[in-house]
Amino acid sequence: MTFLSRRSVLSTASVTALTGLLGACGSGTAARKASAASGAAGDLVIGLTYTPNVQFAPFYLALKNGRYAPGVSLRHHGEQEGQFDALLAGTEQIVVAGADEAVVAASNGGGLSVIGGFYQRYPGCIIVPEDSDITDLADLKGRSIGTPGKTGETWYSLLVALSTAGLGQDEVTIQEIGYTQQAALASGKVDAVSGYANNDAVQLAQNGTPVRTLAISEDAPLLGASLVTTTDVLAARRDALAEAVADSVAGMASFIDDPDAAVEATGEYVSDLADATQAAHAREVAVATGELIEGDGTRAVGSVRVGDFAPMIDFLSSYGILGDEVPRASDVCVPLEQ
Repeated sequence: MTFLSRRSVLSTASVTALTGLLGACGSGTAARKASAASGAAGDLVIGLTYTPNVQFAPFYLALKNGRYAPGVSLRHHGEQEGQFDALLAGTEQIVVAGADEAVVAASNGGGLSVIGGFYQRYPGCIIVPEDSDITDLADLKGRSIGTPGKTGETWYSLLVALSTAGLGQDEVTIQEIGYTQQAALASGKVDAVSGYANNDAVQLAQNGTPVRTLAISEDAPLLGASLVTTTDVLAARRDALAEAVADSVAGMASFIDDPDAAVEATGEYVSDLADATQAAHAREVAVATGELIEGDGTRAVGSVRVGDFAPMIDFLSSYGILGDEVPRASDVCVPLEQ
């Protein structure tokens, strides 16, 4: 989810940025009271992090196709806005964000619940040049790996990859490179980068750097982009939230079935897609994103499962990532699929 990072231009944003998360987690009691008050009635706003992008087209499609009830709107975050700030302040009632990120926020007193799924496959991966002699995760030993920073989903992905390979952090050289994975890998500054399969990997190839991706695990203990609300809004507006989740899931199904329609719908938000080359690039991102939304086909599109949260909570806790209020799986995951 990451969900789009503020790091780049329209075509290079990612749905899973966590910049500003700690500030969001610390928004405090006043923000939660505002959330409760605004959540009791009125319009329902779905927050889409940062820059408009084809990765958000399921929600654009649902709105364009009249799926949402009157009063439901979409809102992209401001440049300096934390991922969960508007949700906790009551400006939004749902935000599209990583379930893992929501768990971290909840553990710091955020009062959040995941109510619907989005990505059925985790987007994080390790990316290497196509001609690299790194062919599996064990080959990362002694190599340099770039990551934006030691927080957020790219960092969690790297931790899973090292765990899968049986490597400690001291057996690789980890470089914090900001949101420059593409430039760092293309220039040879690092041997590999932690990034997103539907974003960084696709755009590296589009920009002339052939790459391969290494899965971080056969069964990563993490959950990516999901639909998140506050516990206050959930208590006050459960039926409206359930309807919005179901309508969003319909948009996800449309997105998977018709990536061309996804690009067309995104064109209303991203003027660059009037250019045929940019539209073709966006379509590639849409197809790759559709694969994440659909997963392996064994789970319903848009579904989320309480049972998947305990392993994720345990993993994040084992690395000291969670705060003092470690949430229970059944509290932080409340599925509202209809």
